[in-house]
Amino acid sequence: MTTTRAGALVISLFVVVSACSVSTPRNQSASVRAAAGRVNPDGTISYDATTGAGSTVDGSAGSPALAGGSAQAATGGDRAATAEQTGTAGVAATSGGDSTGVTADSITVSIVAGFSGPLAALVNKAYEAMQTWQEDVNEAGGIHGRRVILKQVDHKETAAGGVAACKEVQSNGSFFAAVPEGVEANVTAVDCLDAAGIPTVYYAAATNPNWKRAFADLITSAQGGRIMASYVRNHLGGAGKKVGVIYVNQAAYKDVLDTFEPEARNLGLDIASTESVEPNQASFTSQLLKMKNAGVEILVVSATTEAIGIVRDARSMGWNVAITGWGYMFDFVTAAGHELFKGVTGLRPYATVDSASYETYRQHMNNRGRNRDDRTTDLEGFVTYGRALLYGEMLVRAGANPTRESFIAGVETIANYENGIVPPMTYSVDDHVGASAAFPVVCCNSDFTWQSTGPAQEQF
Repeated sequence: MTTTRAGALVISLFVVVSACSVSTPRNQSASVRAAAGRVNPDGTISYDATTGAGSTVDGSAGSPALAGGSAQAATGGDRAATAEQTGTAGVAATSGGDSTGVTADSITVSIVAGFSGPLAALVNKAYEAMQTWQEDVNEAGGIHGRRVILKQVDHKETAAGGVAACKEVQSNGSFFAAVPEGVEANVTAVDCLDAAGIPTVYYAAATNPNWKRAFADLITSAQGGRIMASYVRNHLGGAGKKVGVIYVNQAAYKDVLDTFEPEARNLGLDIASTESVEPNQASFTSQLLKMKNAGVEILVVSATTEAIGIVRDARSMGWNVAITGWGYMFDFVTAAGHELFKGVTGLRPYATVDSASYETYRQHMNNRGRNRDDRTTDLEGFVTYGRALLYGEMLVRAGANPTRESFIAGVETIANYENGIVPPMTYSVDDHVGASAAFPVVCCNSDFTWQSTGPAQEQF
């Protein structure tokens, strides 16, 4: 449930040049890591990331750690408030940590996204996957015996809306917040949430090294640019060919150029031309003509919906250039462009719908009455479900008596986590970005969805 910016749903594509450095002392780090170590000798927790079947932190057979979700947020919030008001909700932690949002039988999570605004239809469709995860988890007994309550918080796809959403989270009794989409709204929301001491799992074009409690949940645009350089050289045979980059003049897209160009030069690639375009630009012919005249043989596109016009104009010029890129590898883009994208390649931050994981996801969704037999109408629910599974793992790692401090320390123990949807995730005290690999794709399957050409990789 991610968007690069108003006008197109972007699945958390972009995020950061550097990992977040976190050195603030946490009073439960040692206990959380010790607890996790009681499950497996290597410190991991055993469970099936697809079905959610697993173990509790103390190593006993427990309710599934992960699954799917849908309780109405308002109803769940009312139940939690009632428990607290009647005194039945105990403070979960025994060490005096911040257990806001935790009761004896529930744990509350805010999902901060553009539920209204230009991307509302896409965001709400993707949110159905989060609801399925919630429902599956709760039906299986919850996480450490606590049902998950989701609260929808609308950031309205505006910078001011992100701050307002943060203020709402501060007062709605949430344990942590997930901010899975946006460009400006998500950044302002995470800034505010981190300053307020609320753990956050987010997508953003770039991370802020000052964030201490925030964790990215997908690869960043800067990382994507670096990986793209090796992809162009080694996968597309770019050595000895002239390469050009065309990008939308916004930070999320320029981040790709800023890391791709120096890495490409380090790898011996010939960067013959770079051109910027404006958001929602009507025609790209002038920029493309300059690149064609410069002899560009491989064109790297960093854009989302603008990619449709860029590819269209390149084709209409009769320019036989190999097209690849980052930022537009979403099925709603190729559904709009159809044959235009035939043969176009690129990298994307999560698995394609022709993977085995999609079939498992489809079954979970269909079981909850949210039909996904038509893959083209999923509208990024697939990655939302993968993120929800990751959120569940994070909650498991917080321990049986979770506090916000134990949540942060627990996430920092996650190593090589995979659920078949998001890339392998590894966090640490010094790295809150987690992902460092991208999935190679080509257009298209018969239904105009992106086709996988291999597993996620850090280099090609």
